Amino acid sequence: MATTHLLIVTPESKRFEGDVEIAIAPGSAGDLAALPNHAPMLTTLRPGIVTARETQASATAADAATGSRFAIDGGFMQITPDSVIVLTDRAVTPGEVELESARAEVQRAREALAQKQGVDDSKERIALAFALAKLELTGRGEA
Repeated sequence: MATTHLLIVTPESKRFEGDVEIAIAPGSAGDLAALPNHAPMLTTLRPGIVTARETQASATAADAATGSRFAIDGGFMQITPDSVIVLTDRAVTPGEVELESARAEVQRAREALAQKQGVDDSKERIALAFALAKLELTGRGEA
């Protein structure tokens, strides 16, 4: 089976590196999937969930069914025929998200956004979208 090499990088560390069958990411213009032999492209990412379906040889039993998932706060994605690189400031796995903390983060982000009232609120919108992505990652839905 054909694969592509996926690398997810934050300023602190490599969050994921491995061969995948498909990588799905929240592109700024809509979700996009990168398959092996994809045409080269560079795109921006919005906050959301990146899913990587690993090959059977490299995946653990649990990851094989669902794939590896990360909540990201936006960034960039470079796709070449044999690799995908995701550059983001923050990437968290489901195991790193504490449910009550994520719910509180969503509430704080909503309050901060409500206080902006027409002023540039892009930072608050990103914070809210990232908080909601982390909550979605837990599988427990919105606060």
